[in-house]
Amino acid sequence: MRKIAIIGGGQAGLLLGFGLIDKGYDVTIYSDRTSEQVLHSRLPSTTFLFESSLKVERALGLNFWEEAAPYAEGIHVDFRAPDGTVGLTVQGRLHDNHGQALDMRTKFHRWMDEFARRGGRLVVKNVSLADLDEISAANDLCIVAAGKGAIAALFERDDEKSVHSVPPRNLAAVLVTGSNLTGPRPWRDIPFRPMRFNFIAGAGEYFSLPYYTHTKGECRSFLFEAIPGGPMDIFGDVRDGDDMVARVRQAVKQLTPDEVEHVPDDMEITDANAWLKGSFTPVIRKAVGQLPSGRLVFGIGDAVVLNDPIAGQGANNATRMVTAYLDAIVARGDAPFTREWMEDLYAGFWERSGQFTTGFTNGLLVPPPPSIQEILGAASKFPAIADDFVGNFNDPSRFWPAIASLEAARAYVAGKVGHVA
Repeated sequence: MRKIAIIGGGQAGLLLGFGLIDKGYDVTIYSDRTSEQVLHSRLPSTTFLFESSLKVERALGLNFWEEAAPYAEGIHVDFRAPDGTVGLTVQGRLHDNHGQALDMRTKFHRWMDEFARRGGRLVVKNVSLADLDEISAANDLCIVAAGKGAIAALFERDDEKSVHSVPPRNLAAVLVTGSNLTGPRPWRDIPFRPMRFNFIAGAGEYFSLPYYTHTKGECRSFLFEAIPGGPMDIFGDVRDGDDMVARVRQAVKQLTPDEVEHVPDDMEITDANAWLKGSFTPVIRKAVGQLPSGRLVFGIGDAVVLNDPIAGQGANNATRMVTAYLDAIVARGDAPFTREWMEDLYAGFWERSGQFTTGFTNGLLVPPPPSIQEILGAASKFPAIADDFVGNFNDPSRFWPAIASLEAARAYVAGKVGHVA
């Protein structure tokens, strides 16, 4: 039985661990926290999983919240002028590409306990570089799924693929309950349970999603992506959860006054730790790291592909990587996991999927080019195009070739409109 070690107990690390156990591998996951510490920690993210990612979890019997967590049925997005005036609206249904948003504290706590129950080894340890060398020597393959700290620095920045040198946004998020926030139709004028997006010129973006957390059950998340120094950038000195809720209410009233009913007076945080703030620089790294001893470690998830959360792709991208890595590890049989094998596997994933996820994410952080303007304009008029556009969040590679050029966009729109007609 081949032995594999995974550093990091997040979406990529745990999911890959379960997949490997299912295939008969001897797997050890190293986490810097116990499951109870994870459960009672600060909110790490506001992750949303689309249907293709949920299918991977279902196949492994990890969908413990299938009936409890609300499904988002579509996306409603307003593109606004700096004064909040709506210039363009796109509203599309996700249909079979729908998805769920689940508190990662809830999820990883249960998964960590489940991993040990299924026969995996979970070691709670802050892994140093020296530890990593020992771990690598004791296993056939060592995979790093931790996206922060000295270990992540083992993976060299890929300057050709990385376009950011500073954080493009300052981030703030919170989980809340309150009137006009939960239930099947929280927005009276939207005929489905929506993910609600607002893009505000010169300020940034904010997103409100149907959510689930262990502390309150169904709730709603808010994620603010503030352009540094802009009018949305008011969260930097937030001190606690109640203060975060007050700032959210302030930002919504100031930037999108027509949305004020969705930050009601009875809105409150789901628990004292259900908020976050901060910033980071998105980066694409080379997937093979070399230890001082010469041994190799292989990166996955945020350790090597770290995108801004604006497109909601972090956990979805990690899940796609897990699927690719798992298939390749099994296909490798008893052959050694060489540098060439690692580099080829990662290059293949990047070519098929990663480049599109990263390209689409980066494209949302700047004013839309003519190709996307063309498609959004058509999506605002034709529901079939809107449904197609929002459905592609499930697989960003499907945005291409339509968004590659204005000519391609016009051809796409013409084909869709002709088909509708």
